[in-house]
Amino acid sequence: MDKRRKLVSLLLGCMMLIVFSGCGGDNDQVQPQISEQDYEPYGKYESPVEFTIGRNTNHVNNLPPGDTIENNLATRYVEDRVNVKAKVAWETDDMDQKLSLSMTTGDLPDVMLVSREIFNQLVDNELIADMTEVYEKTASEGVKNIYASYGDLLLDQVKVDGKIMGLPMTNIGNQHQLLWVRKDWVDKVGAKLPESVEDVWDLARTFVEQDVSGTGKTVGMVMDSNAMNFTPVFAAHGAFPMNWIEKDGQVAYGSVQPEMKQALAELSAMYKEGLIDKQFAVRSNEEKEALVINGQVGILFNPWWIGYTNYKDSIKQDPDAVWVAVSAPVDENGKFKTIRQDPVGGGIVVVKKGFAHPEAIMKSVNLTTDFLYSLTDDAITYKKEHPDEMLTDASRWNNDPTQIPMQVDYDDVLKRYYDDLMKADESGDASSVQEDRVVSFRAFQEFKDKGNAVDVNTYGEYLSRIEGQREANNPNLEVIPAGFYGTTETMKLKWANLQKLEEETMLKIIMGQASVEEFDKFVETWKRTGGDEITNEVIQMSNR
Repeated sequence: MDKRRKLVSLLLGCMMLIVFSGCGGDNDQVQPQISEQDYEPYGKYESPVEFTIGRNTNHVNNLPPGDTIENNLATRYVEDRVNVKAKVAWETDDMDQKLSLSMTTGDLPDVMLVSREIFNQLVDNELIADMTEVYEKTASEGVKNIYASYGDLLLDQVKVDGKIMGLPMTNIGNQHQLLWVRKDWVDKVGAKLPESVEDVWDLARTFVEQDVSGTGKTVGMVMDSNAMNFTPVFAAHGAFPMNWIEKDGQVAYGSVQPEMKQALAELSAMYKEGLIDKQFAVRSNEEKEALVINGQVGILFNPWWIGYTNYKDSIKQDPDAVWVAVSAPVDENGKFKTIRQDPVGGGIVVVKKGFAHPEAIMKSVNLTTDFLYSLTDDAITYKKEHPDEMLTDASRWNNDPTQIPMQVDYDDVLKRYYDDLMKADESGDASSVQEDRVVSFRAFQEFKDKGNAVDVNTYGEYLSRIEGQREANNPNLEVIPAGFYGTTETMKLKWANLQKLEEETMLKIIMGQASVEEFDKFVETWKRTGGDEITNEVIQMSNR
Protein backbone atom coordinates (compact mmCIF):
# COMPACT_ATOMS: atom_id res chain seq x y z
CA MET A 1 0.00 0.00 0.00
CA ASP A 2 2.85 2.40 0.84
CA LYS A 3 4.45 1.70 -2.52
CA ARG A 4 1.16 2.46 -4.29
CA ARG A 5 0.80 5.73 -2.37
CA LYS A 6 4.36 6.68 -3.31
CA LEU A 7 3.65 5.84 -6.95
CA VAL A 8 0.45 7.90 -6.97
CA SER A 9 2.28 10.81 -5.31
CA LEU A 10 5.05 10.57 -7.89
CA LEU A 11 2.58 10.54 -10.75
CA LEU A 12 0.64 13.50 -9.33
CA GLY A 13 3.85 15.42 -8.85
CA CYS A 14 4.91 14.70 -12.40
CA MET A 15 1.49 15.79 -13.70
CA MET A 16 1.83 19.11 -11.85
CA LEU A 17 5.27 19.60 -13.32
CA ILE A 18 3.90 18.88 -16.78
CA VAL A 19 1.29 21.60 -16.28
CA PHE A 20 3.91 24.23 -15.56
CA SER A 21 7.15 23.20 -17.14
CA GLY A 22 7.12 19.60 -18.31
CA CYS A 23 7.86 16.49 -16.21
CA GLY A 24 11.34 16.77 -14.81
CA GLY A 25 10.97 20.58 -14.66
CA ASP A 26 13.35 21.30 -17.52
CA ASN A 27 11.80 22.07 -20.89
CA ASP A 28 15.17 22.82 -22.40
CA GLN A 29 15.84 19.07 -22.48
CA VAL A 30 12.86 18.43 -24.74
CA GLN A 31 13.04 21.63 -26.78
CA PRO A 32 13.25 20.64 -30.48
CA GLN A 33 16.36 21.63 -32.31
CA ILE A 34 15.90 24.77 -34.41
CA SER A 35 17.82 24.75 -37.66
CA GLU A 36 19.79 27.73 -38.87
CA GLN A 37 17.39 27.90 -41.83
CA ASP A 38 14.46 28.21 -39.42
CA TYR A 39 16.17 31.19 -37.82
CA GLU A 40 16.17 33.12 -41.11
CA PRO A 41 14.10 36.34 -40.51
CA TYR A 42 12.03 35.74 -43.65
CA GLY A 43 12.63 32.03 -44.11
CA LYS A 44 9.49 30.10 -45.09
CA TYR A 45 8.66 26.81 -43.35
CA GLU A 46 7.91 23.83 -45.55
CA SER A 47 5.07 22.80 -43.25
CA PRO A 48 2.76 25.31 -41.54
CA VAL A 49 3.72 26.42 -38.03
CA GLU A 50 0.71 27.34 -35.92
CA PHE A 51 0.64 29.11 -32.59
CA THR A 52 -2.18 29.96 -30.22
CA ILE A 53 -2.57 33.41 -28.75
CA GLY A 54 -4.61 35.01 -25.98
CA ARG A 55 -5.93 38.41 -27.02
CA ASN A 56 -7.76 41.41 -25.70
CA THR A 57 -11.25 41.56 -27.17
CA ASN A 58 -11.36 43.55 -30.39
CA HIS A 59 -14.41 45.82 -30.17
CA VAL A 60 -13.88 47.55 -33.52
CA ASN A 61 -14.64 45.72 -36.73
CA ASN A 62 -13.63 47.53 -39.89
CA LEU A 63 -12.56 44.40 -41.75
CA PRO A 64 -14.06 43.54 -45.13
CA PRO A 65 -17.04 41.15 -45.12
CA GLY A 66 -15.91 37.61 -44.50
CA ASP A 67 -12.59 38.57 -42.90
CA THR A 68 -11.90 37.85 -39.23
CA ILE A 69 -9.21 38.48 -36.64
CA GLU A 70 -7.65 35.15 -37.65
CA ASN A 71 -8.07 35.63 -41.38
CA ASN A 72 -7.51 39.02 -43.00
CA LEU A 73 -5.07 40.80 -45.27
CA ALA A 74 -2.46 41.28 -42.53
CA THR A 75 -2.58 37.69 -41.30
CA ARG A 76 -2.67 36.28 -44.82
CA TYR A 77 0.49 38.21 -45.65
CA VAL A 78 2.39 36.47 -42.86
CA GLU A 79 0.95 33.06 -43.78
CA ASP A 80 1.82 33.54 -47.44
CA ARG A 81 5.39 34.66 -46.83
CA VAL A 82 6.59 32.43 -43.97
CA ASN A 83 3.85 29.81 -43.48
CA VAL A 84 3.09 30.90 -39.90
CA LYS A 85 -0.51 30.86 -38.73
CA ALA A 86 -2.13 32.21 -35.57
CA LYS A 87 -5.13 30.73 -33.82
CA VAL A 88 -6.98 32.71 -31.14
CA ALA A 89 -7.09 30.69 -27.92
CA TRP A 90 -9.42 33.17 -26.23
CA GLU A 91 -10.34 36.85 -26.09
CA THR A 92 -10.87 38.82 -22.90
CA ASP A 93 -11.57 42.31 -21.59
CA ASP A 94 -9.37 41.67 -18.55
CA MET A 95 -6.07 40.23 -19.69
CA ASP A 96 -4.35 40.24 -16.29
CA GLN A 97 -7.20 38.38 -14.62
CA LYS A 98 -7.42 35.85 -17.45
CA LEU A 99 -3.69 35.20 -17.44
CA SER A 100 -3.56 34.90 -13.65
CA LEU A 101 -6.24 32.21 -13.89
CA SER A 102 -4.44 30.51 -16.78
CA MET A 103 -1.24 30.37 -14.74
CA THR A 104 -2.99 28.53 -11.93
CA THR A 105 -4.55 26.00 -14.33
CA GLY A 106 -1.51 25.74 -16.58
CA ASP A 107 -3.70 26.49 -19.61
CA LEU A 108 -1.44 29.09 -21.19
CA PRO A 109 -1.54 29.89 -24.92
CA ASP A 110 1.70 29.80 -26.91
CA VAL A 111 1.87 33.59 -27.17
CA MET A 112 0.67 36.25 -24.76
CA LEU A 113 0.76 40.03 -24.65
CA VAL A 114 1.25 40.78 -20.97
CA SER A 115 1.67 43.62 -18.49
CA ARG A 116 4.89 44.14 -16.54
CA GLU A 117 3.36 42.50 -13.46
CA ILE A 118 2.29 39.34 -15.32
CA PHE A 119 5.63 39.33 -17.15
CA ASN A 120 7.47 39.24 -13.83
CA GLN A 121 5.23 36.42 -12.56
CA LEU A 122 5.82 34.37 -15.69
CA VAL A 123 9.57 34.90 -15.39
CA ASP A 124 9.59 34.00 -11.69
CA ASN A 125 7.71 30.78 -12.42
CA GLU A 126 9.92 29.94 -15.41
CA LEU A 127 6.92 29.70 -17.73
CA ILE A 128 8.23 31.66 -20.73
CA ALA A 129 10.99 31.12 -23.27
CA ASP A 130 14.33 32.88 -23.41
CA MET A 131 14.11 34.87 -26.65
CA THR A 132 17.72 36.09 -26.76
CA GLU A 133 18.95 33.84 -29.56
CA VAL A 134 15.66 34.22 -31.43
CA TYR A 135 15.93 38.01 -31.33
CA GLU A 136 19.58 38.07 -32.33
CA LYS A 137 19.15 35.65 -35.25
CA THR A 138 15.57 36.13 -36.45
CA ALA A 139 14.57 39.74 -35.77
CA SER A 140 14.46 41.64 -39.05
CA GLU A 141 16.67 44.62 -39.75
CA GLY A 142 13.56 46.80 -39.55
CA VAL A 143 12.58 45.61 -36.07
CA LYS A 144 16.17 45.81 -34.81
CA ASN A 145 16.52 49.37 -36.11
CA ILE A 146 13.31 50.35 -34.35
CA TYR A 147 14.43 48.85 -31.04
CA ALA A 148 17.90 50.38 -31.44
CA SER A 149 16.38 53.86 -31.68
CA TYR A 150 15.73 53.62 -27.91
CA GLY A 151 19.35 52.83 -27.14
CA ASP A 152 19.52 50.25 -24.35
CA LEU A 153 16.47 51.71 -22.61
CA LEU A 154 13.83 49.52 -24.24
CA LEU A 155 15.34 46.02 -24.24
CA ASP A 156 16.73 46.55 -20.75
CA GLN A 157 13.11 46.54 -19.55
CA VAL A 158 12.64 42.90 -20.65
CA LYS A 159 16.05 41.49 -19.79
CA VAL A 160 16.45 39.15 -16.85
CA ASP A 161 20.03 38.19 -15.96
CA GLY A 162 21.03 39.50 -19.37
CA LYS A 163 18.47 37.35 -21.23
CA ILE A 164 15.75 38.83 -23.44
CA MET A 165 12.58 37.27 -22.04
CA GLY A 166 10.02 39.12 -24.17
CA LEU A 167 9.46 41.46 -27.09
CA PRO A 168 8.25 44.84 -25.83
CA MET A 169 5.66 46.97 -27.51
CA THR A 170 6.98 50.50 -27.80
CA ASN A 171 5.87 53.76 -26.30
CA ILE A 172 7.26 56.35 -28.70
CA GLY A 173 8.93 59.50 -27.46
CA ASN A 174 7.65 63.09 -27.47
CA GLN A 175 4.09 62.35 -26.38
CA HIS A 176 4.21 65.03 -23.72
CA GLN A 177 1.57 67.69 -23.11
CA LEU A 178 1.67 70.72 -25.41
CA LEU A 179 -0.14 74.00 -24.91
CA TRP A 180 -2.85 74.31 -27.59
CA VAL A 181 -4.02 77.88 -28.15
CA ARG A 182 -6.70 79.54 -30.27
CA LYS A 183 -4.43 81.78 -32.36
CA ASP A 184 -7.45 83.66 -33.68
CA TRP A 185 -8.28 84.61 -30.09
CA VAL A 186 -4.69 85.69 -29.46
CA ASP A 187 -4.87 87.98 -32.49
CA LYS A 188 -8.29 89.25 -31.48
CA VAL A 189 -7.07 90.49 -28.08
CA GLY A 190 -3.75 91.77 -29.45
CA ALA A 191 -1.68 89.37 -27.36
CA LYS A 192 1.25 87.12 -28.22
CA LEU A 193 1.77 83.39 -27.89
CA PRO A 194 2.96 82.56 -24.35
CA GLU A 195 6.39 81.38 -23.28
CA SER A 196 6.74 81.65 -19.49
CA VAL A 197 4.38 80.49 -16.76
CA GLU A 198 3.32 84.09 -16.25
CA ASP A 199 2.59 84.42 -19.98
CA VAL A 200 0.31 81.38 -19.90
CA TRP A 201 -1.78 82.68 -17.01
CA ASP A 202 -1.82 86.22 -18.41
CA LEU A 203 -3.26 84.90 -21.67
CA ALA A 204 -5.90 82.83 -19.88
CA ARG A 205 -6.75 85.89 -17.77
CA THR A 206 -7.12 88.06 -20.86
CA PHE A 207 -9.39 85.52 -22.55
CA VAL A 208 -11.65 85.40 -19.48
CA GLU A 209 -11.70 89.11 -18.73
CA GLN A 210 -12.47 90.06 -22.32
CA ASP A 211 -14.90 87.14 -22.74
CA VAL A 212 -13.22 86.52 -26.06
CA SER A 213 -15.55 83.60 -26.79
CA GLY A 214 -18.48 85.99 -26.81
CA THR A 215 -20.56 83.48 -24.86
CA GLY A 216 -20.49 85.26 -21.52
CA LYS A 217 -19.02 82.00 -20.19
CA THR A 218 -15.40 82.00 -21.36
CA VAL A 219 -13.34 79.51 -19.35
CA GLY A 220 -9.62 80.08 -18.84
CA MET A 221 -8.30 76.52 -18.97
CA VAL A 222 -9.73 73.02 -18.64
CA MET A 223 -7.88 70.25 -16.86
CA ASP A 224 -8.25 66.58 -15.95
CA SER A 225 -9.38 65.62 -12.47
CA ASN A 226 -5.96 64.19 -11.53
CA ALA A 227 -4.10 67.35 -12.66
CA MET A 228 -1.67 65.31 -14.76
CA ASN A 229 -2.40 67.17 -17.98
CA PHE A 230 -0.92 70.24 -16.24
CA THR A 231 2.52 68.58 -16.14
CA PRO A 232 4.17 71.45 -18.11
CA VAL A 233 3.22 73.86 -15.31
CA PHE A 234 4.75 71.54 -12.73
CA ALA A 235 7.84 71.01 -14.90
CA ALA A 236 8.40 74.76 -15.23
CA HIS A 237 8.76 74.75 -11.45
CA GLY A 238 11.13 71.77 -11.56
CA ALA A 239 8.43 69.40 -10.29
CA PHE A 240 7.62 66.02 -11.84
CA PRO A 241 4.58 64.41 -10.20
CA MET A 242 3.81 60.70 -10.54
CA ASN A 243 7.29 59.97 -11.91
CA TRP A 244 10.42 58.46 -10.41
CA ILE A 245 13.27 60.86 -11.04
CA GLU A 246 17.01 61.12 -10.43
CA LYS A 247 17.71 63.65 -7.68
CA ASP A 248 21.00 64.25 -5.88
CA GLY A 249 22.38 61.04 -7.33
CA GLN A 250 19.52 58.91 -6.07
CA VAL A 251 16.12 57.79 -7.33
CA ALA A 252 13.25 59.72 -5.73
CA TYR A 253 9.50 60.04 -6.23
CA GLY A 254 8.64 63.33 -7.92
CA SER A 255 5.31 63.93 -6.20
CA VAL A 256 6.84 64.34 -2.74
CA GLN A 257 9.63 66.75 -3.64
CA PRO A 258 9.66 70.37 -2.32
CA GLU A 259 9.29 71.79 -5.83
CA MET A 260 5.74 70.43 -5.92
CA LYS A 261 4.61 72.81 -3.19
CA GLN A 262 5.33 75.94 -5.21
CA ALA A 263 3.57 74.56 -8.29
CA LEU A 264 0.51 73.58 -6.26
CA ALA A 265 0.37 77.01 -4.64
CA GLU A 266 0.33 78.60 -8.08
CA LEU A 267 -2.38 76.29 -9.43
CA SER A 268 -4.47 76.95 -6.32
CA ALA A 269 -4.16 80.71 -6.84
CA MET A 270 -5.13 80.42 -10.50
CA TYR A 271 -8.13 78.25 -9.62
CA LYS A 272 -9.25 80.75 -7.00
CA GLU A 273 -8.96 83.55 -9.55
CA GLY A 274 -11.16 81.62 -11.96
CA LEU A 275 -8.53 80.89 -14.62
CA ILE A 276 -9.05 77.11 -14.27
CA ASP A 277 -12.46 75.57 -14.87
CA LYS A 278 -14.17 75.65 -11.48
CA GLN A 279 -15.94 72.34 -12.16
CA PHE A 280 -12.98 70.41 -13.54
CA ALA A 281 -13.04 67.81 -10.75
CA VAL A 282 -16.61 66.72 -11.50
CA ARG A 283 -16.86 67.12 -15.25
CA SER A 284 -16.98 64.05 -17.46
CA ASN A 285 -14.54 63.88 -20.33
CA GLU A 286 -17.41 64.60 -22.73
CA GLU A 287 -18.38 67.71 -20.78
CA LYS A 288 -14.79 68.92 -20.81
CA GLU A 289 -14.58 68.37 -24.56
CA ALA A 290 -17.86 70.24 -25.03
CA LEU A 291 -16.38 73.40 -23.47
CA VAL A 292 -13.69 73.41 -26.15
CA ILE A 293 -15.92 72.30 -29.03
CA ASN A 294 -18.57 74.91 -28.18
CA GLY A 295 -15.97 77.66 -28.22
CA GLN A 296 -15.80 78.51 -24.51
CA VAL A 297 -12.12 77.54 -24.14
CA GLY A 298 -9.19 78.75 -26.19
CA ILE A 299 -6.26 77.33 -24.28
CA LEU A 300 -5.59 73.80 -23.00
CA PHE A 301 -2.92 71.16 -22.58
CA ASN A 302 -2.98 68.06 -24.79
CA PRO A 303 -0.37 65.90 -26.60
CA TRP A 304 0.37 66.09 -30.33
CA TRP A 305 -2.50 63.76 -31.19
CA ILE A 306 -5.25 66.23 -30.30
CA GLY A 307 -6.58 65.97 -33.85
CA TYR A 308 -7.63 62.38 -33.20
CA THR A 309 -9.87 63.48 -30.32
CA ASN A 310 -13.24 65.20 -30.40
CA TYR A 311 -11.54 68.56 -29.93
CA LYS A 312 -11.19 68.78 -33.70
CA ASP A 313 -14.96 69.31 -33.88
CA SER A 314 -14.44 72.90 -32.69
CA ILE A 315 -14.19 74.01 -36.33
CA LYS A 316 -17.79 72.87 -36.81
CA GLN A 317 -18.91 75.38 -34.21
CA ASP A 318 -16.54 78.10 -35.38
CA PRO A 319 -15.09 77.69 -38.90
CA ASP A 320 -12.65 80.52 -38.13
CA ALA A 321 -11.01 78.70 -35.21
CA VAL A 322 -7.24 78.50 -35.58
CA TRP A 323 -5.51 76.12 -33.19
CA VAL A 324 -1.73 76.16 -32.80
CA ALA A 325 0.58 74.18 -30.51
CA VAL A 326 3.12 75.88 -28.27
CA SER A 327 5.89 74.47 -26.05
CA ALA A 328 4.99 76.47 -22.97
CA PRO A 329 5.54 77.22 -20.22
CA VAL A 330 9.34 77.09 -20.29
CA ASP A 331 11.47 77.18 -17.16
CA GLU A 332 13.80 79.98 -16.06
CA ASN A 333 16.43 78.70 -18.51
CA GLY A 334 14.04 78.75 -21.45
CA LYS A 335 13.70 74.97 -21.51
CA PHE A 336 10.43 73.09 -21.97
CA LYS A 337 10.92 70.02 -19.81
CA THR A 338 9.28 66.62 -19.79
CA ILE A 339 10.00 63.18 -18.33
CA ARG A 340 10.70 60.29 -20.70
CA GLN A 341 7.73 58.00 -20.17
CA ASP A 342 7.98 54.23 -19.92
CA PRO A 343 9.40 53.03 -23.27
CA VAL A 344 7.32 49.85 -22.97
CA GLY A 345 3.87 50.71 -24.22
CA GLY A 346 0.90 48.37 -24.30
CA GLY A 347 2.65 45.29 -23.01
CA ILE A 348 5.28 42.66 -23.68
CA VAL A 349 4.95 39.73 -26.08
CA VAL A 350 6.11 36.49 -24.47
CA VAL A 351 6.28 32.91 -25.71
CA LYS A 352 5.37 29.91 -23.57
CA LYS A 353 8.36 27.87 -22.55
CA GLY A 354 8.55 24.69 -24.57
CA PHE A 355 6.85 26.06 -27.69
CA ALA A 356 8.61 24.29 -30.56
CA HIS A 357 9.26 27.29 -32.79
CA PRO A 358 9.72 30.56 -30.85
CA GLU A 359 11.50 31.97 -33.88
CA ALA A 360 8.18 31.72 -35.77
CA ILE A 361 6.79 34.37 -33.44
CA MET A 362 9.64 36.67 -34.36
CA LYS A 363 8.95 36.08 -38.04
CA SER A 364 5.31 37.01 -37.52
CA VAL A 365 6.39 40.23 -35.81
CA ASN A 366 8.84 40.97 -38.63
CA LEU A 367 6.26 40.60 -41.39
CA THR A 368 3.53 42.37 -39.44
CA THR A 369 5.76 45.37 -38.77
CA ASP A 370 6.71 45.51 -42.44
CA PHE A 371 3.03 45.36 -43.33
CA LEU A 372 1.83 48.01 -40.88
CA TYR A 373 4.50 50.57 -41.69
CA SER A 374 5.26 49.65 -45.29
CA LEU A 375 8.90 49.07 -44.42
CA THR A 376 9.69 46.88 -47.44
CA ASP A 377 8.86 46.97 -51.12
CA ASP A 378 7.34 43.53 -50.72
CA ALA A 379 4.85 44.73 -48.10
CA ILE A 380 3.95 47.77 -50.19
CA THR A 381 3.43 45.66 -53.30
CA TYR A 382 1.34 43.10 -51.42
CA LYS A 383 -1.09 45.75 -50.18
CA LYS A 384 -1.35 47.31 -53.62
CA GLU A 385 -2.12 43.91 -55.13
CA HIS A 386 -5.06 43.45 -52.74
CA PRO A 387 -6.92 46.78 -52.82
CA ASP A 388 -10.31 45.18 -52.10
CA GLU A 389 -9.05 43.59 -48.90
CA MET A 390 -8.10 46.79 -47.07
CA LEU A 391 -10.00 48.19 -44.08
CA THR A 392 -13.53 49.28 -44.93
CA ASP A 393 -13.13 52.78 -43.44
CA ALA A 394 -9.98 53.46 -45.50
CA SER A 395 -8.02 54.13 -42.30
CA ARG A 396 -4.40 53.20 -41.69
CA TRP A 397 -3.93 49.60 -40.64
CA ASN A 398 -3.43 49.39 -36.90
CA ASN A 399 -2.15 46.47 -34.89
CA ASP A 400 -5.54 45.10 -33.77
CA PRO A 401 -6.34 42.68 -36.64
CA THR A 402 -2.81 41.28 -36.93
CA GLN A 403 -1.55 37.87 -35.81
CA ILE A 404 0.14 39.39 -32.76
CA PRO A 405 -1.52 42.71 -31.88
CA MET A 406 1.68 44.50 -30.95
CA GLN A 407 2.95 47.84 -32.11
CA VAL A 408 6.60 48.77 -32.47
CA ASP A 409 7.80 52.09 -33.79
CA TYR A 410 10.84 54.35 -33.67
CA ASP A 411 11.46 56.37 -30.53
CA ASP A 412 11.76 59.46 -32.75
CA VAL A 413 9.01 58.49 -35.18
CA LEU A 414 7.21 61.83 -34.79
CA LYS A 415 10.23 63.65 -36.16
CA ARG A 416 10.74 61.09 -38.92
CA TYR A 417 7.07 61.33 -39.87
CA TYR A 418 6.99 65.14 -39.87
CA ASP A 419 10.27 65.48 -41.78
CA ASP A 420 8.98 63.00 -44.37
CA LEU A 421 5.88 65.13 -44.97
CA MET A 422 7.84 68.40 -45.09
CA LYS A 423 10.40 67.03 -47.53
CA ALA A 424 7.67 65.87 -49.91
CA ASP A 425 5.84 69.18 -49.54
CA GLU A 426 8.94 71.20 -50.39
CA SER A 427 9.88 69.03 -53.36
CA GLY A 428 6.35 68.59 -54.61
CA ASP A 429 7.05 64.87 -54.96
CA ALA A 430 4.25 63.02 -53.17
CA SER A 431 5.66 59.66 -54.28
CA SER A 432 8.52 60.05 -51.81
CA VAL A 433 6.19 59.85 -48.81
CA GLN A 434 6.29 56.57 -46.90
CA GLU A 435 3.21 54.59 -47.89
CA ASP A 436 1.53 54.55 -44.47
CA ARG A 437 1.85 58.37 -44.27
CA VAL A 438 0.14 59.23 -47.54
CA VAL A 439 -3.20 59.90 -45.75
CA SER A 440 -1.50 62.58 -43.66
CA PHE A 441 0.22 64.14 -46.66
CA ARG A 442 -3.03 64.39 -48.58
CA ALA A 443 -4.73 65.97 -45.57
CA PHE A 444 -1.90 68.49 -45.35
CA GLN A 445 -2.23 69.44 -49.01
CA GLU A 446 -5.99 69.71 -48.79
CA PHE A 447 -5.77 71.92 -45.70
CA LYS A 448 -3.26 74.17 -47.43
CA ASP A 449 -5.74 74.54 -50.29
CA LYS A 450 -9.03 74.87 -48.39
CA GLY A 451 -8.15 75.74 -44.80
CA ASN A 452 -10.92 74.94 -42.30
CA ALA A 453 -13.31 74.19 -45.16
CA VAL A 454 -11.98 70.63 -45.18
CA ASP A 455 -13.98 67.91 -43.45
CA VAL A 456 -13.35 67.55 -39.74
CA ASN A 457 -11.34 64.32 -40.02
CA THR A 458 -9.01 65.86 -42.59
CA TYR A 459 -8.61 68.83 -40.27
CA GLY A 460 -7.80 66.52 -37.36
CA GLU A 461 -5.19 64.71 -39.45
CA TYR A 462 -3.57 68.03 -40.33
CA LEU A 463 -3.73 69.28 -36.74
CA SER A 464 -1.95 66.24 -35.32
CA ARG A 465 0.46 65.34 -38.07
CA ILE A 466 1.60 68.84 -39.01
CA GLU A 467 0.95 71.24 -36.14
CA GLY A 468 1.26 68.66 -33.34
CA GLN A 469 4.26 66.70 -34.61
CA ARG A 470 6.12 69.90 -35.44
CA GLU A 471 5.78 71.27 -31.93
CA ALA A 472 6.43 67.92 -30.27
CA ASN A 473 9.98 68.26 -31.59
CA ASN A 474 10.57 71.86 -30.52
CA PRO A 475 14.34 72.52 -30.16
CA ASN A 476 13.74 73.89 -26.65
CA LEU A 477 12.47 70.50 -25.48
CA GLU A 478 14.52 68.85 -22.74
CA VAL A 479 13.64 65.21 -22.13
CA ILE A 480 14.65 63.98 -18.69
CA PRO A 481 15.18 60.23 -18.19
CA ALA A 482 12.96 58.66 -15.55
CA GLY A 483 14.67 57.00 -12.61
CA PHE A 484 12.51 53.85 -12.62
CA TYR A 485 9.66 52.31 -14.62
CA GLY A 486 8.86 49.00 -12.99
CA THR A 487 6.89 47.64 -10.04
CA THR A 488 8.22 46.61 -6.64
CA GLU A 489 6.77 44.04 -4.25
CA THR A 490 5.43 46.63 -1.81
CA MET A 491 3.90 48.59 -4.69
CA LYS A 492 1.60 45.66 -5.36
CA LEU A 493 0.17 46.02 -1.87
CA LYS A 494 0.31 49.73 -1.12
CA TRP A 495 0.64 51.74 -4.33
CA ALA A 496 -3.07 52.07 -5.06
CA ASN A 497 -3.74 53.63 -1.66
CA LEU A 498 -0.74 55.94 -1.97
CA GLN A 499 -1.91 57.11 -5.40
CA LYS A 500 -5.38 57.78 -4.03
CA LEU A 501 -3.89 59.80 -1.17
CA GLU A 502 -1.78 61.75 -3.64
CA GLU A 503 -4.61 62.56 -6.04
CA GLU A 504 -7.01 63.57 -3.28
CA THR A 505 -4.44 65.84 -1.65
CA MET A 506 -3.49 67.55 -4.92
CA LEU A 507 -7.13 68.19 -5.77
CA LYS A 508 -7.93 69.60 -2.35
CA ILE A 509 -4.98 71.99 -2.50
CA ILE A 510 -5.72 73.16 -6.06
CA MET A 511 -9.41 73.69 -5.29
CA GLY A 512 -8.70 75.53 -2.04
CA GLN A 513 -10.28 72.85 0.13
CA ALA A 514 -6.93 72.51 1.90
CA SER A 515 -4.08 74.97 2.33
CA VAL A 516 -0.81 74.43 0.51
CA GLU A 517 0.69 73.53 3.91
CA GLU A 518 -1.30 70.31 3.69
CA PHE A 519 1.36 69.19 1.21
CA ASP A 520 3.87 68.72 4.05
CA LYS A 521 1.43 66.49 5.93
CA PHE A 522 0.82 64.51 2.75
CA VAL A 523 4.55 63.90 2.29
CA GLU A 524 4.90 62.73 5.88
CA THR A 525 1.92 60.37 5.56
CA TRP A 526 3.08 59.10 2.16
CA LYS A 527 6.49 58.18 3.51
CA ARG A 528 5.13 56.59 6.69
CA THR A 529 2.47 54.45 5.00
CA GLY A 530 4.67 52.73 2.45
CA GLY A 531 6.40 55.44 0.44
CA ASP A 532 9.78 55.10 2.14
CA GLU A 533 9.62 51.32 1.90
CA ILE A 534 8.82 51.48 -1.81
CA THR A 535 11.51 54.10 -2.43
CA ASN A 536 14.13 51.84 -0.85
CA GLU A 537 12.99 48.97 -3.07
CA VAL A 538 13.16 51.20 -6.14
CA ILE A 539 16.68 52.30 -5.24
CA GLN A 540 17.79 48.71 -4.76
CA MET A 541 16.28 47.60 -8.09
CA SER A 542 17.77 50.60 -9.90
CA ASN A 543 21.24 49.82 -8.57
CA ARG A 544 21.26 46.24 -9.81
